[in-house]
Amino acid sequence: MRVTSGFFVLALGLVAAAPALADCSTEVALGVNAQGKQKFIRKETDMITESGPAKMVVEYATPDRMRQVLTPLTEGKPVESIVVGDKAWVNSGEGWKEAPSHETDQLVQFMIKSVAQVYQEVGKFECTGLETVDGRELRGYRGLDVPPPGSGPKAGEQAKNEAVRMVYLDPVTGLPARSVFARKGHLDKPLFKEVYAYPDKIEIEPPTDVKK
Repeated sequence: MRVTSGFFVLALGLVAAAPALADCSTEVALGVNAQGKQKFIRKETDMITESGPAKMVVEYATPDRMRQVLTPLTEGKPVESIVVGDKAWVNSGEGWKEAPSHETDQLVQFMIKSVAQVYQEVGKFECTGLETVDGRELRGYRGLDVPPPGSGPKAGEQAKNEAVRMVYLDPVTGLPARSVFARKGHLDKPLFKEVYAYPDKIEIEPPTDVKK
């Protein structure tokens, strides 16, 4: 499942020429990397899976603790998981069990990659300016798809129904506030939306009622 402060004043003559928006990839990369350095992180994700719409809440007490709850919005029970160090436990509605080794490895790797974003993997973004989103004033950044040489559409071509990626940073802290994937013209109905918070404290401990 698969994820600060410059403003650009344009001269009137340049505005009339309608230039491309500024490349702000570095601001987004710095924000994402700063997120991974926070002690406590909470992510609330609304997404479309193969089984239909779902909501996932993931909490991190870095560097090595994670709690995840995946809730299908149609059928099925919530699936919970906890990671502490190199151990993991899962609860699919029938009580907590220690996760098998391959699932533990997947959960640990998911945790590591989620909080340790690689600078170069963030991608390219252009600034879209200050926007009011759900009552908050945030800085918007629109993702730019740059396919590797020899693959993807040629320069200037765009696939039909191409998705738009938007990242919003808090203008005060520079940290990511939300990330959205949506069809063009439908940002109000995203295919994927992730909202971030940075609580003062998140406690994550191994479950005490693990079934053998």
